[in-house]
Amino acid sequence: MKQCQSINSVALRLLCIAILTMNVANAAEARIVKSLIEMRQENVIVQKWDLSCGAAALTTLLNFQHQDMVTEKEVAAMLMNREEYIKNPMLVNTRHGFSLLDLKRYADGRGYEGIGYGKLTLDDLVEKAPIIVPVNLLGYNHFVVFRGMQGSRVLLADPAWGNRTLLIKQFEDAWMSFPEIGKVGFVVARTDGVSLPNLLEPRAEEYVMLR
Repeated sequence: MKQCQSINSVALRLLCIAILTMNVANAAEARIVKSLIEMRQENVIVQKWDLSCGAAALTTLLNFQHQDMVTEKEVAAMLMNREEYIKNPMLVNTRHGFSLLDLKRYADGRGYEGIGYGKLTLDDLVEKAPIIVPVNLLGYNHFVVFRGMQGSRVLLADPAWGNRTLLIKQFEDAWMSFPEIGKVGFVVARTDGVSLPNLLEPRAEEYVMLR
């Protein structure tokens, strides 16, 4: 009987160790997954609504380039606070979201200078980054923040995903072009003439390796 108790005791200890090891492994795995998500969403305001990519992209610039800690909800509420939207809230749906003009009005009203540029090249984006650009990546129009370029890759702060790495060719194909004005972008500048460095310039490790 004592031998049986001894064996059972050993088995119980081994079971406890196995459970403890499994829990530690699961906890470590959970931390890794969380870390990857946090890394992907670092310095990006992820949109909370289907048509709020413009508000989220603008909030990303204000928060992380200008250290102006406004929320996406506050920006979206102010963008909606226009007579035409108040009279017809569905107009945002009809237009598939907010326009660059809407973003400019908000930025100007908050004490910045919203500047839209046309006929831009990739080199222009690198020079003016961080800059909001319209893209069509997945079959619909969408605003992202161009953060920078390294080698054959660009890094975008994508409100629908987080930090997104694309090959230059992929990005240039997705970057939307318009009649007469070509490819466009939108920056938020200070009104005192001070030119800030690109505080959203990506670190080398932020670029995902692509084939």
